[in-house]
Amino acid sequence: MSTNIGTALPVHTHSDLWQVEVIGLGETPREREKASPEGEVTYSTGCILRMRRKDGTIAADKAASVNVIKQAAIYELGVIYKAQGRIYVQPWESNGRMTLSITVEGLVPADATAGASRSSKSEAA
Repeated sequence: MSTNIGTALPVHTHSDLWQVEVIGLGETPREREKASPEGEVTYSTGCILRMRRKDGTIAADKAASVNVIKQAAIYELGVIYKAQGRIYVQPWESNGRMTLSITVEGLVPADATAGASRSSKSEAA
């Protein structure tokens, strides 16, 4: 039995298990000082996290930060992106409010992921 009991942060998950969706603001990723848990360089995306509420509506979470390991050249204004690969979630406090720092392996346009799943379903038919 292990004597190392406790909750470890950041939470590590995968895009197959937990969906992260953001909207681009037309910004170029900027290198951050903070590395990923594996020591990889991370980049601030400037994107806004899209949170699904209990009633199913989508709300922007402007306080959350979304960072990437494999950055794109730019995150186009108004384009919705979905996380792909590893995801790390670190809760933190800012001005007395709880928020999230989310680092994802990569972000891909949501319509590209929908098209990929459609084409793989049609190929299977």
